[in-house]
Amino acid sequence: MPIRPWLLSGPAIGYLRVCRWFGPPSSPVVSTVPDRRARKARMTDWKSDFLTAIDEDQLYLLYQPQMTADGARMVAVEALVRWHHPTDGPLGSGAFVDKVEQHGLEQELGAWVLEAACREALAWPQIGLAVNVSAQQFRDERFVGGVLGTVERLGFDPTRLELEIVESTFIDDFEVTSAAIDRLRAAGIRIALDDFGTGYSSLTYLRRLPLDKIKIDQSFVREIDQMQSAAIVHAVVALARALGLKITAEGVETEEQQRFMKAAGCHYLQGYRFARPLDPQALTAMLKDLGQA
Repeated sequence: MPIRPWLLSGPAIGYLRVCRWFGPPSSPVVSTVPDRRARKARMTDWKSDFLTAIDEDQLYLLYQPQMTADGARMVAVEALVRWHHPTDGPLGSGAFVDKVEQHGLEQELGAWVLEAACREALAWPQIGLAVNVSAQQFRDERFVGGVLGTVERLGFDPTRLELEIVESTFIDDFEVTSAAIDRLRAAGIRIALDDFGTGYSSLTYLRRLPLDKIKIDQSFVREIDQMQSAAIVHAVVALARALGLKITAEGVETEEQQRFMKAAGCHYLQGYRFARPLDPQALTAMLKDLGQA
């Protein structure tokens, strides 16, 4: 039978209110402290596991080709990090990059990816190499020196290297970031803005950062059959060309998308239309098939 508060006495009503807020007197008091401790312990364990992954070579790289708009020639590859987890098996970057940022491990991961990619890409001197970096990495005053030191130590031609800033990461100090980019570009390293159109303020980034290229996000490529997306692609290409920037379209999967992006004026295309991410051996084989070995 439901409780009818209007039939209760004053003390009973007070008791009912207490029970609603805190539970009846016999209810056990549940502490959240152990839950917080458990979460903290799990976070600490994850950070330790990831640092172990770096030290014990559990991380590895795949490479996705970037092609000329006609698809005839490979011009570069983008390095994509993966984690061969000892219990969960192969993990894509989407499964752990957010946690890397939460634990403040961007520099550790970034340094590993850059060194491993440059070392492996020495085998393909005929093409460029693109490596993703986050805005957080530019905040570290050691970042630029670390990049320049890595390419010098490995004997990697800096003019082959392109750093792709992920636009979905927030840049809070444009002066620091621009100064860092200027130093990198002075050494011959190119800078691209990745996932253009999906981040915090695309036009602000174009206006305030010294860039060489933008990469049109795959969400626009997938929807070129919709008038709005098609119009945005044309506008972005026109803007980039007016600024003297190169343009790569990401996520190109069909012949129709390739034709559209080529006609729109994109310089380079990337996506499953040409190749999925490849291991070094498969990439070498593809270069041979293209007559670029």
